[in-house]
Amino acid sequence: MKKTFLAFCMVAAAVSGTVDAAVNSEDNGITVPYSLQKCLSRAEELFKGNDYREALIFYYEAMAMTASEEVKARLHFRVGECLEGVRRFEFASYHYKLAMKGKLPDLLASRAIMKLEHLPELAQTEEATRLFDRAMVLYKRRNIRAAIDDYLASLRLMPSLMAKDEAGLIEDAIKYLTFLSEAKEREPDRLLKLATLLELRGDTEKARETLQQIIIIYPDSDQAHQAEDKLELFAQRSTSYVEPVKAANALDEVLPAEETMIFDDSFEFRNAGTISRELDGAAFTLRAINERPGVPADRFEVFSITLGGGSEQRDFMFTAEEGVDQKNLSFATAGVKYSLVFTEVNQTSGYIQDLYGDGRRSVTLFSNIRVQLKIERLVD
Repeated sequence: MKKTFLAFCMVAAAVSGTVDAAVNSEDNGITVPYSLQKCLSRAEELFKGNDYREALIFYYEAMAMTASEEVKARLHFRVGECLEGVRRFEFASYHYKLAMKGKLPDLLASRAIMKLEHLPELAQTEEATRLFDRAMVLYKRRNIRAAIDDYLASLRLMPSLMAKDEAGLIEDAIKYLTFLSEAKEREPDRLLKLATLLELRGDTEKARETLQQIIIIYPDSDQAHQAEDKLELFAQRSTSYVEPVKAANALDEVLPAEETMIFDDSFEFRNAGTISRELDGAAFTLRAINERPGVPADRFEVFSITLGGGSEQRDFMFTAEEGVDQKNLSFATAGVKYSLVFTEVNQTSGYIQDLYGDGRRSVTLFSNIRVQLKIERLVD
């Protein structure tokens, strides 16, 4: 892969290097220390030797020396790999995105997608660890106020750090916040942090009391709303008051969001008839049916719905005599969800010929049915 990468860059360099050399000729009295080819060769040599910091210098230099969009896309990919190697994951994601937006071959594009899928989580883990370590350093220096902020921020990014030894920080932080005297506008924040640390220590009752204090004393503050949410969550499940932050999805910036809506339309039946559709991975059939002869042209007896196709389908049937007892129907199969809503159902009386006697008799018939049908693709 590395040989292929370098070979491509060399071919492109041969084309663009001639132009670049002409621009940087002796007319300006400046001599370029490296040609594009030599710059790329040196960068690859350093990359293969895992000397990513030095390799970055030459890759950046090469990027400034070429006008080829294909070469630039590959160089952004390589820069991303170097930055990943030195654990600068957010910067690596940035260059992988630039590579994806350029003319990147399919093989490298698939690798960039894979990297963009896992790098945000790695970056978040790296940042959480950095904040946790910094909190411990600040705690040792007795800068407890700053240590509390970094410690709680690290837990939001990586809740598993709760299991890590905090060297007594929680205990000292609780004492510090308990006796801390703050200005009125900062009191709600102090109490919210105190409640969080009390819960982390296991004093759930004291944590609840502190949250309720915020709601009672500072009802209009943002912290009061947070306290209400935390109390509600805590009532639903025994969870930590430190709500984790979900890692960002870097692919959203370079790949269009997957279209989940397959079909969305409404239909109205005023007489017998059938509407059927075969879609991409989905199918449906709606029927207004008359089973007996002599039903008026603007009436029908039965309304049937078939969602899905083949062996994976669901049938629903409603008769005018029994009516429609469900407003919403839902059915999911094979990664597709069907949602049907009866927006209008009207019944009326009609007269049909009695097959077992003389004359005509009154029966209940549908005069109008309107439905809204949505078909969505389920995304994991």
